Amino acid sequence: MKNFLPTASIENIRYRSELLRTIREFFICRNFIEVQTPALSADTLVDRYVEPICVKDDSLPVNYHGNQNYYLQTSPEFAMKRLLAAGLNAIYQICPAFRRGDRGKLHNIEFTMLEWYRAGDNYEMGMNILAELIQSVFDNPVFKCIRENCPTISFVQFDEIFCQYVGQSFRSLSIADFRELADLRGINYPESYIHNGNESAWTDLFFSELVQPELESVIVYDYPEGQSQLARCGMDSKGNKISERFELFLGGIEIANGYHELTDSTELRRRLRQVTAIRVEDGGLQFPVESRLLQAMESGLPPASGTALGIDRLLLYILNANSLNDVIAFPIEYC
Repeated sequence: MKNFLPTASIENIRYRSELLRTIREFFICRNFIEVQTPALSADTLVDRYVEPICVKDDSLPVNYHGNQNYYLQTSPEFAMKRLLAAGLNAIYQICPAFRRGDRGKLHNIEFTMLEWYRAGDNYEMGMNILAELIQSVFDNPVFKCIRENCPTISFVQFDEIFCQYVGQSFRSLSIADFRELADLRGINYPESYIHNGNESAWTDLFFSELVQPELESVIVYDYPEGQSQLARCGMDSKGNKISERFELFLGGIEIANGYHELTDSTELRRRLRQVTAIRVEDGGLQFPVESRLLQAMESGLPPASGTALGIDRLLLYILNANSLNDVIAFPIEYC
């Protein structure tokens, strides 16, 4: 293959254009406005497993101005929420996002993110607009020709689907139980889980290994408490504490992740300090806890629901492609 050529076919590049057009029409019809926020920022999402990509050096954030560190954004979330706090009501963005070290059939260091927020939306409304968006994409005649039997999105609680494929509620399993069950089911786990793993990490591992591959077209909701950094906590119908988070899976692939958004700055600051301490224990880089998002929340972030969706993965599913290389013009090795 000639090095200057795209890895995606010209036909698939045209399909990408059609997908973006469909998405924009969906949000325009619902009176969302398209926004653009910086890819480079002094703020960054603090997550145990998400690493901002480095510009100056592969292990250090870029030093751009004075002594201030800047980060390529893993998501436009922080800046978009600042726009909500400033008075915008319904916004969406299609933009590049970056995560250091992510490369594989379903990962590229740079990828295309669709993210949207609407003030006043509750938990259920957030899930419903995600399902409506996916249905509108599947209803596009161009994509119907590729997938004649487009799936209908179903909804299921996290613990219900966990019990179905693991055999027990995650709430009934201790760390010792998880480890014993992992050995029994042949699930590989990091050595760090033996020393500083917690029930949340084990639950996520079991979900990824045993549940996610079985999810064809479903939105999973009511995630375990503590499994979403920026979501509100609530109670399910049985009175159990949950994170008001939902995820869309198509063909066993995670496509979208949504929250009933946390608006309490005190609680967010507590969570950020907690995950920062865990990152330090893991030997990871320490990122700033204070941010302009916290300032925005303190000034008054309206109740809202928000969702992030991977454009590349959605297109991969629609086209029955084998790898992101088939739907991205120039993945990292060809940039």
